[in-house]
Amino acid sequence: MELDTGSALSVISKKDYQAHFSHLKLQSTDVMLKTYTGERIAPMGVVKVKVHYSDQRHVLSLYVVERGGAPLFGREWLREIQLDWQSIKEMQATVTKKQSTGSTTEKLNKILTNAGEVFQDGIGTLKHLKAQIVLEDDAVPKFHKARQVPYALRPKVENELQRLENEGILSKVDWSEWATPIVPVVKGNGSVRLCGDFKVTVNPVLKAEQYPLPRIDDIFAALGQGKRFSKIDLAQAYLQMEMEESSKKYLTINTSKGLYQYNRLVFGIASAPAIWQKAMEQVLQGIPNTQCYLDDIVITGENDDAHLENLEKVLKRLDEFGLRANKCYTP
Repeated sequence: MELDTGSALSVISKKDYQAHFSHLKLQSTDVMLKTYTGERIAPMGVVKVKVHYSDQRHVLSLYVVERGGAPLFGREWLREIQLDWQSIKEMQATVTKKQSTGSTTEKLNKILTNAGEVFQDGIGTLKHLKAQIVLEDDAVPKFHKARQVPYALRPKVENELQRLENEGILSKVDWSEWATPIVPVVKGNGSVRLCGDFKVTVNPVLKAEQYPLPRIDDIFAALGQGKRFSKIDLAQAYLQMEMEESSKKYLTINTSKGLYQYNRLVFGIASAPAIWQKAMEQVLQGIPNTQCYLDDIVITGENDDAHLENLEKVLKRLDEFGLRANKCYTP
């Protein structure tokens, strides 16, 4: 099983249940599971299984879902079973450190210089692909009033609204059936990030996009042959993806300055991670030794030349699709 401290319960798929526990009768359960994207999943049932670990023996609940990946060892079991954490955390590796040659550094600097468009300031705009969100057929529009903002934060919130409008991320609207309240989050530098509280409006009636994020095993498999690695951080990732016109009305926020509509994919929509991941995998399709996880892209290669070749391909692809990244180069 895969140890997952983020999972409250221990879970297996229907396929694994039929392969290993079909002799155990499924019992009904009122438990409702919730994924990282906010999607609710009703288990098919629960079985009581005998669990043996070291000298410990227990009979514990194992929940069965229609679809799923590796069996998950969740926190409910961790409360009953004492694991040998020291051995789990141990990692033995032999690392050979090799200094970058001058020619490699020169090649890298040239690649970064040629990719100047990718590292420009401002928000990029993903070309050829737009995001769409779809609601359930019986979805009823919800309009929430603007929440009170502390007086000390009001100027910062208003400045952020103005900035987002100037950059085309928000558009002022006079009327909307949908209106989501905002939550201003103070960042480390004192500025604010505006977050829509979509869990009270759109998310409960959203037909969530079904697209899996890569598992850690997939990432290791794709990058396992690498010796050196580059990581690209996409600037304000979701906001680089435009929304289909038909979806913008669902992304209306209510503020102290009135109603604004998002023109870009926004953090807080339950489908956003899946929509963005699917788009990025289309953008990077065919480039070897490259793995994307939401706004982070990791590139490697079996040697320095292959690594730099892959990095150059990724940067060219980002440029072709109009995407922007943060530049922070440490040789």
